[in-house]
Amino acid sequence: MLLRLSAIALLAGASFIVGAMLPISWRVFPEPSSDKKLEHILASATQWTLANVLFGVGAAAVAGGIVLFALGVDGLAARVMALVSGVLALAGLVPWIVHLSARVTDPAAFARGDLPSWWLWTYFILTPLAIALFGAALLASGLLAAWVGWTMIGTMAATIVATLIAGDMVPAVYYLVTLLPGTMLLIAAARA
Repeated sequence: MLLRLSAIALLAGASFIVGAMLPISWRVFPEPSSDKKLEHILASATQWTLANVLFGVGAAAVAGGIVLFALGVDGLAARVMALVSGVLALAGLVPWIVHLSARVTDPAAFARGDLPSWWLWTYFILTPLAIALFGAALLASGLLAAWVGWTMIGTMAATIVATLIAGDMVPAVYYLVTLLPGTMLLIAAARA
């Protein structure tokens, strides 16, 4: 039961991707001008709020899915890795939620780039570490094909390196990757 709930929560992470696909996201995030960025946000304030809520819900759902997996998986190694992964995901989630809240309550500071950068950097580092460790927990559990775990580990390692090199990240990548174990766990649970 917990593994099925974990799969559903991991799939609910797709709400992050929905937020990223809203037109406001496509107008705001690539915009280099802080004035135009703020203009777009103020012109579509409801959609901006919705996008940021979806970003938070998606991140929280994945963190919850990892914790549910930890509570439901057999095997000490898999459980410990998944619990540590869940703690890392939750630790990254807190500054992310603070950042998202500030985006909505002070869009001018966001548009100017005045929000504390450590909020994002904590999220940008802890979240892919958590997802990579979750991939290792999946490997240790033996519940899914090894390629699922290795795909998560490799993708997140590349993501961390790319983030450090570029100085920025498109976090939707995290939630695209978690669709894989979410789908595979749901299929495995249905077969059991």
